[in-house]
Amino acid sequence: MRSLATFACSLAFVTPLTLADDLGMDGDKLVEPDCDAMSGWFECRDIDTAPADVRRGYEYMHNTSRTLGPFGSVKYPDGTPYATAATACSSCHFTGGHVPFGTPVYQSPSKYTPDPITGLGPYFGPMGYNRDLEDSVIDCFRNCMNAERSPAKDDPVMRDLVAYIEWVADGIKDPDMRENWRLLPPEAGPGMPVIAGLADMRANPRRGARLYEKRCAKCHDKDGPGRGEYRTDEGRPRTPALWGERDGHSRAAAFYRNGVLGAYIQTHMPYGKSNTLSAQQALNLAAYINAPDKPRPDGLADDFYCFDDPDGIPAELRKPADWLVGCTHPGEREHFEAQGIDYEDMVQNGPWSALTAWRSDRISELMEE
Repeated sequence: MRSLATFACSLAFVTPLTLADDLGMDGDKLVEPDCDAMSGWFECRDIDTAPADVRRGYEYMHNTSRTLGPFGSVKYPDGTPYATAATACSSCHFTGGHVPFGTPVYQSPSKYTPDPITGLGPYFGPMGYNRDLEDSVIDCFRNCMNAERSPAKDDPVMRDLVAYIEWVADGIKDPDMRENWRLLPPEAGPGMPVIAGLADMRANPRRGARLYEKRCAKCHDKDGPGRGEYRTDEGRPRTPALWGERDGHSRAAAFYRNGVLGAYIQTHMPYGKSNTLSAQQALNLAAYINAPDKPRPDGLADDFYCFDDPDGIPAELRKPADWLVGCTHPGEREHFEAQGIDYEDMVQNGPWSALTAWRSDRISELMEE
């Protein structure tokens, strides 16, 4: 077990050789948060002195496939693994959820606190329901870990993961920030990075393919399964799979959006050389990784945005323009195809401004009826 204070390191100090040979996305050599850079608002603490449930949650977060996967030591009573994907929670929640702009979890307990009047958590647009922290973990198991089923809210693994998430959030120094996740300082960053001007950009998956071979294949392999999937000597992957029938992120995962994945790539990849790719290069890589010819689980993608929101507006009109999932509003596809535009290619690769404008106009029309 590692101490966050002792093993804290800046990504800038991790050498490409170390990352290629001992990448800690799901294994022993873990990339930890840069505690010095975060010291103004976050306190790193020793995981070895944390309560037992927090330490177990830490293991599940960092070593997901080794603990909860098909070769893992923790399973449901009937022997079913909690996760099937050859990846780790920390593959997306960078350093276990501490890093700004790296899908951090330090905001989660505050974000999912029930409203004092309604008693409900925040509205989850893709599925049209109000969810709490446990619901968000369940959705991760379904759509990111490609689990055969999701743990119940009182499941021991669920309780340990929640305990870990709450422990990370307790590292926020200002009590007001712990109560209101929107009060985090600018350097803390939101849950995910963004690409400026994305709506008017267009991804080029062919260029992404060439760049992938140069900058990504060394760690993720040419065919995207990560470093050898499960190694027989350790029962874990060395790097996360980027696509695959079982191991890649599903179509329902946020990373299936090229804008989201592209921003994450630019901010954190290549490992140890973050922020060396241009926004266009990162977007091209995302388009190649998420290309329709890549095998990928569906997750719950086909059920997304297939209902009316509480205000009566069809949810598909509020769907992110770069997410090819769920239902499509009547007339939308026909409107663009009548202009000679390949609709699915536009949603996957952009530009997205025209689609966003069309949906916005339709929402305005419906609200006036």
